[in-house]
Amino acid sequence: MRRTFLIFSAAIFTFMAYAQDGTVLTVDDAVKRALENNVSVQRNEITLSALERAKSHSWNSASPTITFDGSAGIPLNDLTDEAARSKYDANFGISATVSVSLTANLYTKMQAAKLNYDIGKISFVDSLRAIELSVREAFFNLLYEKENIALQEKNSEISRSQYNSNLAKYNQGRLSELDVLSAEVSYQSTIPTVASARTTYENDLASFKQLLGIDLEEPIELDGTLEDKIMLDKISLEGVEIYSSTIKTLEKRIEAADNSVLDARFSAYAPSIRASLNWRDQYWYANYDGDPPASTDAAKSTSLSLSASIPLDGVLPWSARHDAIETAKESKKDYELQLKNARTTLQMNINSYLRSIETSQASIKAKQANVTLAQRSYNMTLDAYNRGVKDFLALQNANSSLLSAQVSLKNEILKLSSTILNLENTIGVPFGSLSKKTE
Repeated sequence: MRRTFLIFSAAIFTFMAYAQDGTVLTVDDAVKRALENNVSVQRNEITLSALERAKSHSWNSASPTITFDGSAGIPLNDLTDEAARSKYDANFGISATVSVSLTANLYTKMQAAKLNYDIGKISFVDSLRAIELSVREAFFNLLYEKENIALQEKNSEISRSQYNSNLAKYNQGRLSELDVLSAEVSYQSTIPTVASARTTYENDLASFKQLLGIDLEEPIELDGTLEDKIMLDKISLEGVEIYSSTIKTLEKRIEAADNSVLDARFSAYAPSIRASLNWRDQYWYANYDGDPPASTDAAKSTSLSLSASIPLDGVLPWSARHDAIETAKESKKDYELQLKNARTTLQMNINSYLRSIETSQASIKAKQANVTLAQRSYNMTLDAYNRGVKDFLALQNANSSLLSAQVSLKNEILKLSSTILNLENTIGVPFGSLSKKTE
């Protein structure tokens, strides 16, 4: 009773200390923090913002150009000579010019900016999904490592208890020294295994914190187990709308290639128009001597000019502009080939993931049975060893088989979880939607 109370008190103390100092993270919490704090997300937001600004201002080549000038002139000859003063006039003038240039390429420029922004949005969403995929995979991998540590520690504790038991029997003359040494070797070999597992976990946990954009010194605890991720129901994609960012990007690039062909044709054949309005106001002051001018003359002028230019070298098959059109057409054909191949690759990947999921599900069922059998075998071997029917080597083998079966099962669950995540990422559905268990 006293021992139970001490254990319970220690558990409460540990929980209270953890609640004060640690942060419990579910996989969804981890994803949220990563999307809020990850440096890559912030950099991609800057890139997308620049593309949006370029799209909004893509018409700016048609914006009028306005210039304003002012001028003043004062004679620099000997102003003490009255005759000389009468020969030169002081003057002051102002002028303004407004000009506009219009080309057919304005349309293609605006369209190109829009398509670049659309591609940027696809890329931005894709980067968010890539980060979420990394977070979820890292989260499940840490769960596996954490549970592997627990298994290795349990195995070490069993080996230590067995060593102590054999040592006691040896001191009582009931066991040979060889069995004691074998038990000690078995126990000592578990110590570096546990230490290595802990080191791997701590290193991966630090990388996980960096991925989430949180302080490396902040204590966190992962909420969940690998057992929660066992998905043995058959996964069907019937009725699921498949979205591939790769295919959507290539479709947009084909649109952009079409626009590039049109832009090259406009550059080769379409006229450009320029309109310019000029206004000028000029004043002359005669007999300047520091006093009000004796006479003032003024001249004002306003002019409007229109011009148009039509390129002709586009009709020449060896001209640079003609070559630009052909290059744009070839670029479009290349993207069309890439799109065709991407659709085939997408279907291949989907089929591959579905087959891998079915294989893992079957493997998990078999390994669950293996764990049950290995546990029964160990229990029976331990009982036989304690009765002197089995030797220590048989007990060691039974314990190793149990540990191997348990680790193998958890590794297969991790593999299944990762495969489902990658399938969800490939077909563009929300993460976790395919792993929901049916009631």
